[in-house]
Amino acid sequence: MRKIADAAAKLWNELNYARLVQYREGGRVDFKGTEHEFYYKYNSVLGVNAGQVVNLNNNAWKSYFELLGLYKQGKLPRFMNKPSPPGFWKDKVLGKRELRILVRNDRYYIEPINNGEGYLVLKDWGLRIKYAGRIKWSGKQGTLVIKYEGGRWFAYVPITVGEKPVRSNPKGYVKGIREKIQIEKPRGDNKAFIDVGLNNLFAVVFNHSDTAILIKGSTIKAEYYWWKREIKTYQSIRDWLRNHGFESWRKYHTYYLHAVYKQRERLRHYYRTAIRFLARTMHGMGVDEVFIGYPYMVSQNNGNEYNTNIWWYAKIINWLGEVLEEYGIKLNVVNEYGTSKQCSICNMEHENGRVKRGLYVCELTGIKINADLNAARNIAKKVGYEVPTPKKILSFIVTTNGVKPITPQGGSNTRDPQD
Repeated sequence: MRKIADAAAKLWNELNYARLVQYREGGRVDFKGTEHEFYYKYNSVLGVNAGQVVNLNNNAWKSYFELLGLYKQGKLPRFMNKPSPPGFWKDKVLGKRELRILVRNDRYYIEPINNGEGYLVLKDWGLRIKYAGRIKWSGKQGTLVIKYEGGRWFAYVPITVGEKPVRSNPKGYVKGIREKIQIEKPRGDNKAFIDVGLNNLFAVVFNHSDTAILIKGSTIKAEYYWWKREIKTYQSIRDWLRNHGFESWRKYHTYYLHAVYKQRERLRHYYRTAIRFLARTMHGMGVDEVFIGYPYMVSQNNGNEYNTNIWWYAKIINWLGEVLEEYGIKLNVVNEYGTSKQCSICNMEHENGRVKRGLYVCELTGIKINADLNAARNIAKKVGYEVPTPKKILSFIVTTNGVKPITPQGGSNTRDPQD
């Protein structure tokens, strides 16, 4: 597999370099000529799968030219810099090629043994590779991508759920646990309104219930900073060894790459766990539609470590939409601008309304309310709904083993907001 992946990386890098030289010399790229040259150069090793690498590079360059055209016309957002040509599959520190394989959708098939393992058969190389991992979806398979990450090989199989393959490729159907995306129907007509944050990852209120939900994000911050320290440690040791001529720096570079990978995957695990729990909980409460606040341009206008590196708000909203689709729940995205300043009690804006410990104090009435729940109530008002003042707040925290309650089983019996 290393030989195949190395050939695929060489194809990408050589093709990309040839096109980069053409572009810098004449401002144009000969797609047809370079495609023909490098496809047949690597066809003996990669077979027809060389075409998948070429097509991917074609799309990368076409995307670059489109973005460049928009940049010259001044149509790109102001925070976007001038676009750069496609990069190379290469680790810049080690100088080694990044290993990955692209396989056309009719040149492989999957032989599952049980729900957790099976064999991945690559026709062009006569390989039958054992895999471990539960296959969730059933449907027509797309281009297989195999990557070497963190010292292990990972296979990514895109699936068009519910669609059958063409007759010429009968084995191009992946049989997973589920053959359709939506598996449940909404149980009621309750509406949910969500404010997304970091200290409180999700603050949720409902129009047919005086119960509110808070899912804390403190463990996500802790995880991020723990791995940040590990990354810095390995990076500093690596650089010191390298600057003093010790070859062992390569080992610490491997540790560094693994720490970067682990940080990303751990945060992803926390977010996905919280999203799955929230979707299941809202479905149980009879929700059929969700309105979520989106902090447009927050990282561009007020970027910092929190809202750029830790708080994955765009991915969170996309992932939540995908999971809610399984429950038949509609997701609407609302511009949350102003919802943190506005008071949901008196409907006025108080510049100093939000105080420490996540409280919002109405300057007119003196009433206190959780600041994130206040923002969630304002999101509801933005889309024309009135929600009752929360009287029961269910608080949860995300852990590696799922989402755990941090309030009594019945929820915290809060009083009405008061002074």
